[in-house]
Amino acid sequence: MPRPGQVAGLLVGYLFAFLTCLPSAYAASNSVIWERGDQIVKLVRQDDDSAAPNDHPTSMTADEIEAMLETLRLRYADEDPGGVPVHVFTQTDIENLGKALAIGLGRAAPSQDLIFHVIGARRLSRGAFARRNRVCAGRVFYRDGNLNIIFGQIQSPYRKKNVYGQIDEDFYPRNYGNRTTATKHDVVLLPNATASLYQSSGGVRDDWIVIKPGVAAAASSPDANPELALATTGATAAATVEATANTSTAASANANETASGRTEDASTPSLAADLEQRLKALKRLRERDLISENAYQAKMKEILQDL
Repeated sequence: MPRPGQVAGLLVGYLFAFLTCLPSAYAASNSVIWERGDQIVKLVRQDDDSAAPNDHPTSMTADEIEAMLETLRLRYADEDPGGVPVHVFTQTDIENLGKALAIGLGRAAPSQDLIFHVIGARRLSRGAFARRNRVCAGRVFYRDGNLNIIFGQIQSPYRKKNVYGQIDEDFYPRNYGNRTTATKHDVVLLPNATASLYQSSGGVRDDWIVIKPGVAAAASSPDANPELALATTGATAAATVEATANTSTAASANANETASGRTEDASTPSLAADLEQRLKALKRLRERDLISENAYQAKMKEILQDL
């Protein structure tokens, strides 16, 4: 039978071991910033031990980060470069990531990055009705006054394996991107006044985007970017198109009124150009999923009636 002194020594040993493990256990549980279903934002160690430390923790609001994510556009690699750019993230993705990344960047240490993957429904092709889930995954960190995002997946196919009756394994390996090796994508990230592709002595990285916070906030302002203001919500966009169409119709009627009080034929070049612009605006809204297919068809018929 152990002596009282031995029992006390064992208890002290167990207590010391418990207290030693407690910080690491808390850190592990505190690493997940946000999780919903198969979507996550999480703190991890930098992927490259030789990388410069990040400027973490940093204070950024969810609104600031959402404004930055809102500016990101892409085009498909096999598509005409002159086509209409597509948003990288859905509006739901932007809202979820904005809140989670703001919290994560405030908690992160200089040696930590944030990784994420979000899933959103996307159309299989422009104008298609069917939707499929697509994954965006990447690595986020703040350095030198800029938000950096390295994309491992951009609107990649999302599918789960059925392993012994349990659908819990990714059919396509999850990729969060890394600093040392660029990931090739089927889409092209488009730089703009807000966001630029990362450039080093090794060249330009097509999978690594650098965003300036202050410029992003200004670019996302409705006054600075009328197109973004038009794309806020489907209802607002549809109402804007309708108001624009009505105004344009009235303007065309006034412009076509002749001095003798007669109205010129509807096939005049000025009216044709006006109809073309209205149809193009309507098409852009449909391609960006800002209005439904039914609303698109109904409005298109209404515009074509003016011919």
